[in-house]
Formats: sequence, structure tokens, C-alpha cells
Amino acid sequence: MKNLFSNMTDEQYIEYIRRQKKEFGKSLIILAHHYQNSESVKLGDVVGDSYKLAVEGNRSEAEFIVFCGVRFMAEGAKILANPNQKVLIPDITAGCPMADMINIDLAQKAYDVLSERSDKKIRPVVYINSYADIKHFCGTLDGSVCASSNAKKIVEYYLNKGESVFFFPDYNLGVNTATLLNIDNETASINKNLQIKGDVSNSKMILWDGYCHVHKTFTVSDIENLKRRYDNIKILVHPECSKATAELSDIIGSTEQIYEAVKNAESGSIMGIGTEGSFVERLSKEFPDKTILHLRDSRCPNMLKITLKKLAHSIQSIIDNQNAGTPYKFEIPEIALYKEGAKKTLNKMIEIVEGGK
Repeated sequence: MKNLFSNMTDEQYIEYIRRQKKEFGKSLIILAHHYQNSESVKLGDVVGDSYKLAVEGNRSEAEFIVFCGVRFMAEGAKILANPNQKVLIPDITAGCPMADMINIDLAQKAYDVLSERSDKKIRPVVYINSYADIKHFCGTLDGSVCASSNAKKIVEYYLNKGESVFFFPDYNLGVNTATLLNIDNETASINKNLQIKGDVSNSKMILWDGYCHVHKTFTVSDIENLKRRYDNIKILVHPECSKATAELSDIIGSTEQIYEAVKNAESGSIMGIGTEGSFVERLSKEFPDKTILHLRDSRCPNMLKITLKKLAHSIQSIIDNQNAGTPYKFEIPEIALYKEGAKKTLNKMIEIVEGGK
């Protein structure tokens, strides 16, 4: 099989994966993030943003969950999985630079510094684009995970309790969330050197200075250039974009929200989109009755690491394990040290969003 894989075409990989999916039946599920290549998306049983995939993965009863995305996503699925479920990722090196911008030790130091400067309880809220240690840290302090689709609701939950929020790692998502809550003049920030800007004691949100390399590239000029070319264009951007870019857009939303907005737009609509380029390209192909344009073509190299060949290998590794009794080559490792706190904070997000108040 290894030699066969090395000589297979994309069409043959697709045929192989579909055949194995049929053989496994309900015992195998493929989760695919919107930023994945079109072929992986077509093979996905569930396609969506980070929040949707976290929830749907949690609800799945499949024995094997193959996650086409980056590592923090598969790690989240592992945290929420039942003990008998195996979570695999076709390339464990598919990371996230933003998630690497803070770790548990740095988060604890920042939290201690901020707590010393505030009379109010500070509750940590961590973006889902983070690893298990950071999610665990939030869980130990009764904080929550958030996603780009629900950050406003999560932050508002704690503000309504009279608490401040330490929001990390994405600064832009924090700023845009503060703007939606009309508290953008009541924020402070802290960086990796523990340098603080603003008055923590009078701030409702304190923001870490992390960022997404993909969304940081979009500028006001990108929007202005498209608006000069197209009179009736609508601009859609992800909230990881800068505040200045978001303020010029018509819709700010997660990948799932952007997808739904494009899907439901009238035929003939012209839309300029500021998010990962593979996703924008797929939207253009999926909805040919609309003109879908890049603000600029900015791609995530880690998402591109998941290929059809690697997906096929990860599924084949399940068969090899069943035959040989060896460890699953592509399985997300156990994270026992951080699992309890991380699971608590992921479930807190789901509780708040799905109806818990």
C-alpha cells in the first residue's frame, strides 16, 4: 500500500478514501475545516469553522475521528472525545503560529500581574485557536474558550457578572469584540514582556498582543481598491482582521458565518472577502452565480499541509493498526495533564452558547 500511495493520482486518492469511508461506515468520520483544500472538504462528513467542528465532533459516536485542520483543532476534538474514540490528524506538524504566541507559564504570569492591578475579578477567555495547556489554565480559573463566531456572547457573559476579561491570544478579535460591545474605550493590553498599555483597573477587557499571520495582511487599501473597481461590492472580513479593516466591512464573521452570507446572497452579488485564500477560492467555485473576490490572496501554509495523500495514509494507518495491534501513527497523543481543565473550559463555551446563561 505504501508504494501504491507514492504513485497514486489525486483521483485515485479520492477513490481510495471514499471506498474506505464506505467500508468503515459510521465508525469513521472526517471533520474538515473551511480552510482546507477543496478535495478534502468534499470528502468531509462535517465541514465548518472551529466552533462547529468542536461541537459536531463532540456529538459524534464514531470510533475514529480524522481531523482535516491544524493541530489545536484536532487536540480540541481529542479533549472532548469519549475514551473509546481515536482522533487522528493527517499531519501533526500542522500548527498555528498564533497559538504559539502564549503558553501556560506566560499566561499565568500575565494573569498575576493583571490581578495585582485590578480590584475586580479577572476571568480568562481564550480563543479556540490555542493548545490544551492554555485551555486548561482557563479552566482552573473558571474561564471559557471562545470562537470567532461567539466571542461577543462569551465576553458579555462575564461582563454581566461584573468581571473583567483577560482575552488571548488574538488581539484583533479582542478589539473587534470590544467594539461590538461598545467598550472599545475600556480596554487595556499586555504583551509577552508583560508590558501593559492602558488602565487595567478601569478596563473591561485586557488583550494579549497575538495575531494571525493570514488576517494581519489585509489592509484598508485592499478594501478601497476593490470599492473603486466595483460600485455595489459588499466586503466581508474575518474578525481576526484589524479594527480599521473591520470598520470598513459590511459583514464581520467567522468562516461559517461568511460561508452562510455568501450562500444566502442574491445571484449576481459582488463580494470581496478578507480571510484565508483557499476558502475564498472555493467559495468562488461553489457559487459561480456570484462574483467572489480576494481582498488579497493570503493563505495558511499549515492548513495546506493536509493533503489527499496524507489523508489516505491516516485512514490506512487505522487498518494497519487493526491488523498489527501497533499504535495509531497519526493519532493525537494523550494530554492527560491538561485534559480536565481544557475539557471544562470547552464545555463552558458550549454551555454559554447553546443555552446556558
